[in-house]
Amino acid sequence: MYARLARRCAAEPLVDELVDELSWDVPLRLFGGVHYLELAGIEPYALSGEWDDFRAALEARRDFLARFVREQAVQTNEVQRCYALLPAFLLLAREHDAAALDLVELGPSAGLNLLWDRYAYRYRAGRWGSSELTLNGVEYSPVPREVLERRVRVRRRLGIDLNPVDVTSEHGARLLHAFIWPGRVERAQRLRKAIAILRREPPTLVHGDYVELLPALLAGRHEEALTVVFQTASTGYIGSERRAELRSLLEAAGAEGPLGWVSTRAVEEREEDRHDSYELEVALWPGGKRRFLLRCDFHGNWLRWQ
Repeated sequence: MYARLARRCAAEPLVDELVDELSWDVPLRLFGGVHYLELAGIEPYALSGEWDDFRAALEARRDFLARFVREQAVQTNEVQRCYALLPAFLLLAREHDAAALDLVELGPSAGLNLLWDRYAYRYRAGRWGSSELTLNGVEYSPVPREVLERRVRVRRRLGIDLNPVDVTSEHGARLLHAFIWPGRVERAQRLRKAIAILRREPPTLVHGDYVELLPALLAGRHEEALTVVFQTASTGYIGSERRAELRSLLEAAGAEGPLGWVSTRAVEEREEDRHDSYELEVALWPGGKRRFLLRCDFHGNWLRWQ
């Protein structure tokens, strides 16, 4: 249904008035803006699937939508990715024999993935955690049981983002829901539960450039916990030079003391020439050798332990 609307948009002069410059994510931002209006009850029929309803919303709310498309980045804080992240955190805690972790997420959006230990998980080798939100997926090659046996406490949660989303507000929660298309009931329910969990005790979100801010944060590490820096997808947007700078500052910080790293790999960093999924790597200092731990799809619905 939405593919059909997107094709009509391409030939619609009104859309040209709303969009200053075409880029790959403009259709996502436009549909996200229209969905935001629908969720707010402002244009309740905008995404009925009928072109006349959609165009009427574009016409009636052109100023809002032009601003939304121009200023609002796509925000998809997909909690299901924690299904792939959890084994990585547990492995690093096991290898370092850490009882507690301090988390620093790069590009966290609303910070929902900083709460991975507050969710429950179901894997072929067993369950982990207890929560009103349980994550499960397909394991083409299962996570080892000994990894899932590890228990660890999270001591601190901090995220650095150019545009963090405050889901303790109605606007922030609606914004994340706006980038889930209508009909994706399971994703919407998962997001709703994760937001409710976050609101009980939100993580700390810092506004800024993480390449610039990270060195000072890592300089203040505490010995009572293993600091783990992690990210999913965000480094794909900062360019190869900035990624190299990030790697250099992690190496420098790792030389000063224990440090963990969990990250999806950018295209030029991958070991396999595939573009349908992420490679997830881990590293642990001292040493800092980067290892391809598992492969997962972009939203964490399946994984293959490497």
